[in-house]
Amino acid sequence: MLLRFQSRNGQFRLTAEPTTEFQSLLAQILEKLPPDTEPSSVSLSNKPQGGDARKISQLKGVTIQQVGLK
Repeated sequence: MLLRFQSRNGQFRLTAEPTTEFQSLLAQILEKLPPDTEPSSVSLSNKPQGGDARKISQLKGVTIQQVGLK
């Protein structure tokens, strides 16, 4: 599965399995962001302009398929 992310610094993509937990993606996400990014500030949203934004730390134990991504 290909996931697309958008940040202030542009867009990037990561490949993951549907059973991948969001928390385990954090290291890969941080590699694509500026080195001074605070891990606790990373949030995910279903829409580019906010939508249902949640901190990635709140998604511990939640898999990609559990939020309905296919």
